[in-house]
Amino acid sequence: MLLVIGGGVLAARTLGRGAASDGGLPTRVPTAPATATAVPVAAPVVTATAVLRPTATRVVVAAAKTAVPTAVPNTATPKPTPHPPTSTPHATTTSTPHAASTSTPELAPTPKATAPPVVSAHGAVALTFDAGADRGYAEDILDLLADQHVVAGFGITGAWARANPDLVRRMAADGHLVFNHTLDHRSFTGVSDSLGGLSAAARRAELDDADAIIAPLIGHSTRPFYRLPYGDDDAHVASDLAPDGYTRKIGWTVDSLGWKGLQSTDILARGLKLAAPGAVYVMHVGRASQDAIALPQLISSLRERGFGFARLDGV
Repeated sequence: MLLVIGGGVLAARTLGRGAASDGGLPTRVPTAPATATAVPVAAPVVTATAVLRPTATRVVVAAAKTAVPTAVPNTATPKPTPHPPTSTPHATTTSTPHAASTSTPELAPTPKATAPPVVSAHGAVALTFDAGADRGYAEDILDLLADQHVVAGFGITGAWARANPDLVRRMAADGHLVFNHTLDHRSFTGVSDSLGGLSAAARRAELDDADAIIAPLIGHSTRPFYRLPYGDDDAHVASDLAPDGYTRKIGWTVDSLGWKGLQSTDILARGLKLAAPGAVYVMHVGRASQDAIALPQLISSLRERGFGFARLDGV
């Protein structure tokens, strides 16, 4: 029932934006009532092995982080509910892992933020969103994260940043981690896009060209954080990129599989089943994925289980 009610509010929110939401991908804290005390405790260091998509033969993608949960009281008055855009978002890359969508699903509403019983019971998780295809639900995701006082990470391609500079600026202004997802989502190994892979110089160029677009929007370089397109990795990626200052590879431990066409109810069930201290979730902002629809209930349910939310860089 919560998912049905949830679908209405975010659908209404998306409708209110009209043509303003037109544009082009898959990158989007708890509140405590006055009488509740949330006790932030650092999550344990977790070395995570990436959940690999079935089309790619990948090596281990590691993300080790000491997550710091935060709890912020929510005193804001709920925002009026907007409406979905009437125009078609612009696609900015032809190589994305998203499944095709024949209809636009409705978004779930934002549940009222409530304090977790004890945030330190399980520590914190990190939510990350990839953005590289269409503008999709990016603005709705940012609205939800702001309403719920949740910090997250967004992996942005240079092409998506060029098409959606307003959203990239807002991601940084809202306190989220913005990291480099290459210029145009070209596979470094060629495993997922069958384009033959990239040389060491071409790999560095993918990140440099993206950073040249993203850095002026967020006020600093994306170094040292990056995420590989499709998660395609090999034994040479780290050594190829380190001289360029990209030394922090962001992987994931929980792939929502929204890009693969999983329904919002299944995304929610999967996200809760795989929840663990230090877990890193990967979701997408595009309309081909129902990640945004599952997100309100996912945040609420994780809080009910005692989890907080943290940026991967600990800020």
